Amino acid sequence: MSDTKQELFHKQGRLMFGQVREDAAVDLFLVNQLQSPSRLFVVASGGCTALSLLSVGSCSIDALDISQAQIALVELKAKLFRYLGYATAKQACISDARNYCAQVDAHLSPQAAQYFSAHSGSIKNGLNNCGWVDSRMHQLTKLFYLFVHSIEETKLFLGLDDVAEQRSYFREKWCNWQWKLAMKIAFSKLFLTLAHGRAAEKLVPDDFSKIMEARLVRVFTDFSNATNPYLWQAFFAQYNASNAALPPYLQDEYGPLIEANIANLNLVCEDTIAWLEKQPARSIDYFGLSNILELLPPEYAAKLQDQIGRCGVPGAIVCVRSIFKRRNAVFDTTVEPCGLVFDGTLSDRAEMIDRSLFCNFYEIYRCV
Repeated sequence: MSDTKQELFHKQGRLMFGQVREDAAVDLFLVNQLQSPSRLFVVASGGCTALSLLSVGSCSIDALDISQAQIALVELKAKLFRYLGYATAKQACISDARNYCAQVDAHLSPQAAQYFSAHSGSIKNGLNNCGWVDSRMHQLTKLFYLFVHSIEETKLFLGLDDVAEQRSYFREKWCNWQWKLAMKIAFSKLFLTLAHGRAAEKLVPDDFSKIMEARLVRVFTDFSNATNPYLWQAFFAQYNASNAALPPYLQDEYGPLIEANIANLNLVCEDTIAWLEKQPARSIDYFGLSNILELLPPEYAAKLQDQIGRCGVPGAIVCVRSIFKRRNAVFDTTVEPCGLVFDGTLSDRAEMIDRSLFCNFYEIYRCV
């Protein structure tokens, strides 16, 4: 890990993410473009994407993370699915999880049991709100309600499910001077440096406030607010009540499938390249890399490209997300042997259907 990434995300022992704030529906869409996939790789993080992908046939899912705390969280979610069932796992993700955690404690690995024994207070608001980033976002929304739009106004707007009505409401009531000023301040380099330290100053582009404002405008005016789980989590640290407003792995359509396939989830705490080096050639159908390459040097991307080219089956899909729009492609497809080709059509499609607020710049590649 680079010094900059280490500084920005503090100690690896801290649980950073209680949930994945990337749209898992995009990963499901991409995997469904494959012919009979059998093995999928994703970054573990909060486990939402890995668990959602368990709904795809009998695929095995390898979920990796360099943070033992993140692996402990995904392990706990998986044990809840396995021993208490989908309905209980869902409740543990969205409400006080302490009692549910105690019921599966005997089934957890020593590392996971020790972690949650020491941090039981962090899960009182649900597993999906137990990370440092989740807490920090909740603090920022309190300021939003004080200075921009009240919580009542926000709930009214985010409760709309007609896109045409949302567009009208956004223009006439939401996009006031307080909103525009908040966008400039909250996503400015100065504010992010104060919140996250000098690392943010090195990483955040000067025009980040414009990028984030455009993203939020798109989310508010292109998709139903009421059924966007990523929007509701960002503003309220909770989901709308309807089934359609939940991330895939918490929906009734997917939950029982995940419960049935939970044994197909393999959790590993290791660096991605180090793990891939030990995998058989042409054995992986999908690589969900999240935005891990955004904060790492080009040398790491080159080594990762070599391993993906070796491990990917012909036609395998490689999904790279990013928070910041890249000046150069993450993988160099001009080198020989390359092993990858850029798929512009899938990249555009992924960006078009993504409902999330952050990591929605895409580069999609195919293994050859």
